Amino acid sequence: MKLLKPEIDIIKHWKRDIFQPIVSISCITFNHEKYIRDALEGFIMQRTTFPFVIVILDDASTDGNPEIIREYEKKYPKLFRCFLLKENTWGKPNRREIIKPYYDARNKGKYIALCEGDDYWIDPYKLQKQVDFMEENKEYSMCYHKIIIPNKSLNNKIFYLQNNLSTTFMPTCSILFKNNKILINKLIYHSEKVLSGDQFLFYLCSFIGEVKFMDFIGGVYNQNEHGISSKIGVRSMQWDLNRVYMFAKLIKLAPIHKKKQVLMDAQSSLFNALEHSISKPFLQFKLDAIRILLLGFIFFPKYSLFRIKTYIIRKKV
Repeated sequence: MKLLKPEIDIIKHWKRDIFQPIVSISCITFNHEKYIRDALEGFIMQRTTFPFVIVILDDASTDGNPEIIREYEKKYPKLFRCFLLKENTWGKPNRREIIKPYYDARNKGKYIALCEGDDYWIDPYKLQKQVDFMEENKEYSMCYHKIIIPNKSLNNKIFYLQNNLSTTFMPTCSILFKNNKILINKLIYHSEKVLSGDQFLFYLCSFIGEVKFMDFIGGVYNQNEHGISSKIGVRSMQWDLNRVYMFAKLIKLAPIHKKKQVLMDAQSSLFNALEHSISKPFLQFKLDAIRILLLGFIFFPKYSLFRIKTYIIRKKV
């Protein structure tokens, strides 16, 4: 098995405009000057038997992040596709249209690997391991692996896949998924207001195939102040309310055989939101919240009663 060197062997016989990679490495970054070199080095060190491309979107960073990206693009012009925006698009209603060229470039690969600019890969054979598995197991739509978090000890059990995807730790920098046109369209057109876009993707992947946990350490996950979960706060009111919105969408998108499991996760998210406010989920999402509650009582009556009793007890304390 001949392993390729990214800039030389992989693309030397390909013209830039017709190049079709097996893997598109997708990296969205913002103000990651402290981390971006590690991320880019983790990309270019990958040793594979197949061609890949690195597609980067810098969302108008105000630090030295764009200059570092330009440096690497200049050094590896055939390997990088870089989109450096002048205005930040986060939260803007027309974001999808603004970053469409980035999506178009990213979606050329047979598989898409994710890694944000503040994380990085440490295994040079990470992509090879994941692609080999996906090629040999066509029923799978996504795979992920273990990571390291600096200065934090992790219990390996948090990575193990349970029925509830939302309670399994699937680090974004570990994800490789099948570039399925239907999946991509649903991701682009239905996740615009979803805060946890990565988990939205995980569920969509589970709708079209199996999800595989691969037991190796492939990267480093950095928790910093620029992450959306750090800015808003996991289990804050805004976060829990948004998850009601996310699961309401997922119930509609899920195939019949997956709807019951998604409903269970949606019901849990609704009760979490009700812990903050008894009225806001129903005022903000109206029919969606009522539908989740009623269907939850029909299919999971014991769990529903348990959560209601718990809620009443907490309010009395």
